[in-house]
Amino acid sequence: MISAILSDPEYLLSVAARAWCWAPEMEEAADTLRAADLSTGMAEATARVLALWEQDKDRYDLPVVHALSPLRSGRST
Repeated sequence: MISAILSDPEYLLSVAARAWCWAPEMEEAADTLRAADLSTGMAEATARVLALWEQDKDRYDLPVVHALSPLRSGRST
């Protein structure tokens, strides 16, 4: 992956449309870290952020402003 893609707002739409599938995986990662008595903060925070896009599952046609909205408010719109 080229680094410029991460600064492209249009790429965010692809991430938002697929984020729902990664949130449970990050929760599993947090459980694994917890079982090993390691810090879970990063995995839990990532799961919460990715879960904000669950309502936009597989919607690749969202306007960028809609995809960013849950990140601004901290909750699904």
